[in-house]
Amino acid sequence: MLLASSMLACMAGFAPGAADAQTQTVAGATETINFQIPAQPLSAAINTFIRQSGWQISYSSELAAGKTSTAVSGSMTPVAALQQIVRGTGIAVRVSGAGSAALVGPQAADAGGVAADGSTVLDTITVQGQGGSTTEGTGSYTTGQMNTATGLPLSIRQTPQSVSVVTRQRMEDQASNSLQDVLETSSGISIQKYDSDRTEYLARGFTVGEFQYDGVVIQNEGVYDFGLTNPDTAIYDRVEIVKGANGLLQGAGSPGAAVNLVRKKPTDTFQASVTGTAGSWNTYRTEADVSGPLNPDGSLRGRLVGSFEDAESYLDHYEKKSFSLYGILEADITDNTTLSLGADYQQSRPRGTSWTGLPMFFSDGSRTDFDVSTNPATDWSRRDTFTNNFFVTLDHEFDNGWQADLTYNHRRNGHDSVLGSAGSGYPDPVTGAGVYQYVGKYSGRLTQDTVDAKLSGPIELFGREHDLMFGATASHKTTKGPLYGYGGVNYDPAVPDFFTWDGNTDEPDFDLTGRYENSLTQYGAYAATRLRPTDDLSFILGSRVSWYDYDDQGSYDNATGTWSGASQYTTNGKITPYLGVVYDLNSNWSVYASYTGIFKPQGNQDVNGAYLDPEEGHSYEAGVKAELFDGRLNTSAAVFMIKQDNLAETAGYDPVLGQNYYEAVDGVTTKGFEIEASGEIMPDWNLYAGYTYAHARKADGERVYSFIQTSAPENVVKLYTTYTLPGEWDKLTIGGGVRWQDKIYGYVWSPANVYEDVSQKNVFLIDLMAKYKLNEKVDITFNVKNLLNEKYYVGLGNFDTGYYGEPRSFSVSTKFKF
Repeated sequence: MLLASSMLACMAGFAPGAADAQTQTVAGATETINFQIPAQPLSAAINTFIRQSGWQISYSSELAAGKTSTAVSGSMTPVAALQQIVRGTGIAVRVSGAGSAALVGPQAADAGGVAADGSTVLDTITVQGQGGSTTEGTGSYTTGQMNTATGLPLSIRQTPQSVSVVTRQRMEDQASNSLQDVLETSSGISIQKYDSDRTEYLARGFTVGEFQYDGVVIQNEGVYDFGLTNPDTAIYDRVEIVKGANGLLQGAGSPGAAVNLVRKKPTDTFQASVTGTAGSWNTYRTEADVSGPLNPDGSLRGRLVGSFEDAESYLDHYEKKSFSLYGILEADITDNTTLSLGADYQQSRPRGTSWTGLPMFFSDGSRTDFDVSTNPATDWSRRDTFTNNFFVTLDHEFDNGWQADLTYNHRRNGHDSVLGSAGSGYPDPVTGAGVYQYVGKYSGRLTQDTVDAKLSGPIELFGREHDLMFGATASHKTTKGPLYGYGGVNYDPAVPDFFTWDGNTDEPDFDLTGRYENSLTQYGAYAATRLRPTDDLSFILGSRVSWYDYDDQGSYDNATGTWSGASQYTTNGKITPYLGVVYDLNSNWSVYASYTGIFKPQGNQDVNGAYLDPEEGHSYEAGVKAELFDGRLNTSAAVFMIKQDNLAETAGYDPVLGQNYYEAVDGVTTKGFEIEASGEIMPDWNLYAGYTYAHARKADGERVYSFIQTSAPENVVKLYTTYTLPGEWDKLTIGGGVRWQDKIYGYVWSPANVYEDVSQKNVFLIDLMAKYKLNEKVDITFNVKNLLNEKYYVGLGNFDTGYYGEPRSFSVSTKFKF
């Protein structure tokens, strides 16, 4: 509250009009900023300009190589500052849109050196600088730069892996208010739900077990979740997705994909907005976002973002309240040094929470078919979660173009769950008897401290400029919580008639029986370089050395005063290599190939309680990429193959421990290809389209079920597009898209006491949107999801149950800008 009050008070004092040096405009072209950029190598000066202005700058590395900038000091427009930086280099500035420009050689520039149409096709575009990847305010479905794959500031075309970037604009157009909304509309990603509040994501046939928050890796806690798998997206500028293994920066991780949520940053000029949304099932949501300078010269900036949502559901007697708050302060300690301090908090409080889905079989062995609204949960069942994150980042830019980054991150997550849900057994098709509730109480706290240091910059070698990055990271995570027992003495879990079940029962009592605790410590050192032996050819070479120590103390029994089930796993000096090559066919097209090692320790146990050996393997990829329309459209096509050993597969259920046990499977191979396009295909016409084919099989040719008991779809199509009408209708934007996936299979225990394969046909969903801009300050957006009201499973086989996806829904939101 102190942070919020201080920021609001300061911003009120230094809003547009209060500071003489700054004026607010729609396009930002006449806005003045106090620039302090010393003379230095041109590429380093452009990086500093991007950070101070927030602009996106496109230029070729060859164009800037060997050139020195002119110093810039004082208050001026970004265009004037950029022209002064390149003065005397023979380079001209071409303004290509609001907040974006390109540097071109004299042969491509007009007589004046500045144009507003952005029509010229540039040579070998590469976007540099930390600020060049910010997507907020660009209106684009793509970005010029991302570094989740290698840590190097590369454009999408120069990154030798399949990547997707979900921009702020696309999140707003598709009403993507949660990570689940984002990923279920992203190319190559499919989702499976355990129940109403837990989600699993799959890419290239494998679960995504880790997430990054501004590059800090957090391991998903599986079925316990801790609120990690579905955060609110109000505080994020974009979501970067790297397909395939990402062992260089992520270390131990999924071979399917790496997902990085990048927070919004403070802005150099004042901006604020409030968004209100109302939707189906009494859903009401409010977002507020205020950002800007906190002192007259803009050296101290801040941002505060919050959201609150109160919603019921298509599920009977289910409702949820969620809340998020994010604040960040950014201070220029010197002209080249920036200190950032921030924190975020998110909380989710559902009621009527299901624990697993619905029974898949009747007692006679026939398949069930319930209403989509059927909720197996009791009305008191709940899974409360919170996430609390604190971070400090220190960035320093040296005069020679190098940059040092030091980050400390402290994260606290927790869940408190009291659960009752009728997902066990098989209902009689006539009487509805034979179903029992899963009942339990669980709680836990997760604490993680992470330190990451990185140094990167250009190097001159054999008369050419190359890039080098190296760093180190250390992380310690502790998970602990109480254990509760339930004897069922005071509560009958049997459901007399599942057909009339409404969840209206009294909450049982639970006894505190003990506690559990485990810890995970990771260290890593990594390095990568991009070598450019010719103008058209670049090699990216990298490696990571990892140390991994997992210590499970097991569980403590209050009655006996003893610990049991303790185990430990340690890996020292594990090397994960990364190799990539990119060849520019011309100024727009490139071909690439890459190799990444796979190493992922796992917490899955076999029938004897021993942890399985780490997953290991190899990931190969090759493809072609293109930057079209001056970088406004990115396209790619890739083929890939993943080979993996020690993949955990469900082998059975231990009724004493109340959990599944697993066996390691060798020779799992995934082969496939991906096609993707994102960006602007015509003025005012944005497009995101992707198709992925991934064929995952074990060595014996059988399907892969991995940790969850559902196979991933082999074919996935995602398409979304928006178009702003021309002429007198230019205030109206219309759009829509499709989500399609083919057949999936579930591995379900049947009344015949055997596992049976159940399947679901392909799923085809249509979404629509329309946005009307009342004026420059107010716009209204209308969204429809699942227009055809398709009935389908979004969880098939998990815990031998099925979970239905969301039926047709509507929402309307109004955004006010200040």
